[in-house]
Amino acid sequence: MPDFSPIARFYDLDDGRLTDDIPLYLGFARKIGGPVLDLGVGSARLALPLARAGYHVTGVDISAEMLALGRARIMRAGLSDRIRLVQADYRAPGLKPDAFMLAICGYNAFLHLVDTQEQLAALESWRALLRPGGLLVIDVENPQLEALAGLSGEMELEETLIEPESGRAVRKHTAAWADLPDQALYLRRVYETDDGRWETSFQVRILFQRELALLLACAGFVDLRFYGDYDFFSWEPDGPRLIAVGARGQ
Repeated sequence: MPDFSPIARFYDLDDGRLTDDIPLYLGFARKIGGPVLDLGVGSARLALPLARAGYHVTGVDISAEMLALGRARIMRAGLSDRIRLVQADYRAPGLKPDAFMLAICGYNAFLHLVDTQEQLAALESWRALLRPGGLLVIDVENPQLEALAGLSGEMELEETLIEPESGRAVRKHTAAWADLPDQALYLRRVYETDDGRWETSFQVRILFQRELALLLACAGFVDLRFYGDYDFFSWEPDGPRLIAVGARGQ
């Protein structure tokens, strides 16, 4: 599992900007109900809007630094009575079985499982946490092989972010390269300011739709559906996202 602790302070400034996926999860929560399990909760980006909508959320993350950010946000929002954060390995969180109606593994978090056996073991663990008829939703990037093959591994300035409180510029650098036969994408991420530099390196899985469908079926999920974006358009090979939805059978 990757260690995002060195760059946790920049999460809300960077990935925390994402909001396009929130209506997707709110829609599933309205359809199936709660409680909700947020796997890889981070700084509670998804847990907060779900709690504001009235759902009880349990969020799991292994990073103490990310959870500290989440607890601070939850306290400011006055939602401590609706969100419980648990520091644990999200592959096997050790929570009570049959406790949740909806489990979500948001924005690329599932890709941090790079080995087939750990993918399958995690899915089996998550299925056991759902009540009969409960749903699991996984959102990952849909791989584009031409773009992946063109990655050079060179460190590049991706963008400059501005911290809203201080006005300080944060330069985000990324290097990425792919091993297509091994279905592995390697990334090095650096955040740099005038007074410091923070970085981490990690590997993610290049995951294809048929592979994910097989994993979910082998783990006991049924009624599988796949979407290509947050507006519920059907999955297409050249679409931006691979969103999988599976139900726990009876």
